[in-house]
Amino acid sequence: MKAEKPPLVVKGYTISPELFEKGFRGDDGPCRCTSACCSGGVCVDVRERDRILANKEIVRKHMDETQDTDDRHWFDNEEAVDGDFPSGRCVGTEVFNEKCVFLNKQGHCSLQVAAVVEGMHKWDLKPFYCVLYPIEISDGMVSFDPMLQNEESCCSVKNTFTVPLFQGCREEIVHAVGEDGFRELQEYYAQQRDRHRVSQDSLKE
Repeated sequence: MKAEKPPLVVKGYTISPELFEKGFRGDDGPCRCTSACCSGGVCVDVRERDRILANKEIVRKHMDETQDTDDRHWFDNEEAVDGDFPSGRCVGTEVFNEKCVFLNKQGHCSLQVAAVVEGMHKWDLKPFYCVLYPIEISDGMVSFDPMLQNEESCCSVKNTFTVPLFQGCREEIVHAVGEDGFRELQEYYAQQRDRHRVSQDSLKE
């Protein structure tokens, strides 16, 4: 019996095989985001909450009339214990006008808008898991979050594809494991593809 190949581990994270075995067709993918993932609010690390509140004046400047600009209403009062967050604790963002309090009327994140306009990196204020979606990290594994599978094309993957999931979510994965970590994924994918090609060629002989 052939031994199963051990999973790829990059920067301490186990990489789910689905990042290589599923993907997007055509122009589908996160670049066509509909912001549906933000509608019910999101969970953020308590340190991210504190950073957002430390920059509340900047954030407030870039919110519109459909949003609640009172920072006392931005986050849940209760924190939860969750080992997937760096501090081990997280808190939810509030929902206002049937969407995350930070989502503006154009479907853009005010945290990202504020950062860009104020000359910061676009993700300096945006929570880590908001940046990653539809990639998720759970129990140390980097994988695909199926929350909107078959509901939104930007967050749905196929078994037959033109762009593998890890490449379609390149920016998100680089945010998690860095450029060098992403190169490890590329090299792994190329090796697996070559092995598959050799295997298929041997069946034709």
